[in-house]
Amino acid sequence: MRSKLFVLFLVVFSVVGLAQDTRRDFSFYSVYPHIVLPEGKEVNLDVVLVNNGDSPEEITFEINGPEDWDPRLETSTYPRTEVKGLYLLPGEDAKATLKFRAKPPEGAEAGDYAFELIARTPDGALEKRFTITVTYVPQKEETTTEEQVKGLTLLVDYPALENPAGEKFEYEIQIKNEADEDRIVELKAQVPFGWRAYFTPRWKDQRITSIKVNGKASEWIKFVVTPPFGAEKGEYPLTFVASADGVEAKLDLKATITGTYDLKLGSEAEVYGKGDTRNIKATAGKERVFKLYIWNEGTAPITDIDFFASKPKDWEVKFNPEKIDSLDPLAQTLKPEVVEVIIKPKERAIPGDYEITVTAAGKEDREAMKLRVTVGAAMSWGWIGVAVIVVVVAGLTGIFVRLGRR
Repeated sequence: MRSKLFVLFLVVFSVVGLAQDTRRDFSFYSVYPHIVLPEGKEVNLDVVLVNNGDSPEEITFEINGPEDWDPRLETSTYPRTEVKGLYLLPGEDAKATLKFRAKPPEGAEAGDYAFELIARTPDGALEKRFTITVTYVPQKEETTTEEQVKGLTLLVDYPALENPAGEKFEYEIQIKNEADEDRIVELKAQVPFGWRAYFTPRWKDQRITSIKVNGKASEWIKFVVTPPFGAEKGEYPLTFVASADGVEAKLDLKATITGTYDLKLGSEAEVYGKGDTRNIKATAGKERVFKLYIWNEGTAPITDIDFFASKPKDWEVKFNPEKIDSLDPLAQTLKPEVVEVIIKPKERAIPGDYEITVTAAGKEDREAMKLRVTVGAAMSWGWIGVAVIVVVVAGLTGIFVRLGRR
């Protein structure tokens, strides 16, 4: 019996000893307990918690100070969330970093403002507190444009781009955050009416409206702008705007539209509803004139248009005129141009169907169309054939007459 009591005593003693050896403690501090805050800025300080004990601790928070400054603790990662308590694991590696945020109210006077930050365990056994002092310095004079954009710098390698109407313009822009703290930079655009604009990360197609830029670091984004298809030729101003924490920076860009080019070819039947189609007839060894209609459905002239033909061997294909120096948009001319395609099959072409490809090629655009040419025998050969038949029939008739007399 005595031995059992002795063993029980040892067990109880060990448990009590372990409980007494369990250490509980944590650190709660900011590296910058006293700061100077200029007008237009907000308090944004890192607050660190480290559990120096042996077991996890639940920590709750309280802030004493000017309530009209809206003091609060937030998560240090985006999206920001207000924090009233956290679960803190032991060890330096498991330390937690929060953001102490506060914003001076409208009309706040210059002076020192104290905020007492309190962290405690729910059982009240542990409590830590420290004070952050903010010296607020409002600016009496008006800030210049240069001072307003200080803290954000925008850079672009190619601020002016040139494209046809309907083609998108892509500007790669570098956003530099000159502040020490991380910032969420909001992205906006000012573009002409009817234009579309959006933003993507430099190496992704995901559309975004804001981007996180670390302190003293930079990020690249793409500013993509698409003009309407019918936009007129000319230069258009664009503005890229980045803002964060009351700081705004603008970047003026330029988009030059050169117009669109759309070369079209057609037959007389396709243009006017009558006349030659793309299936035509020709005679071996004889010239056949086909009227080719050409027009520009774009918004800018097509220049230096030459004509070429892919044809059967020993055929001749010529064009009149051989070249068009400039073809204005159909919306201006209101009618297509006419080019004569002079086709001459070879002298002894076998009757049948042949294909010719006609190509019009300008500096800005090119177009091709295929013609099916049905070749018949020349009339002289037809008359020779008729004469042969007549001679054969006459000969046969004479034979039958002589035989009949016998």
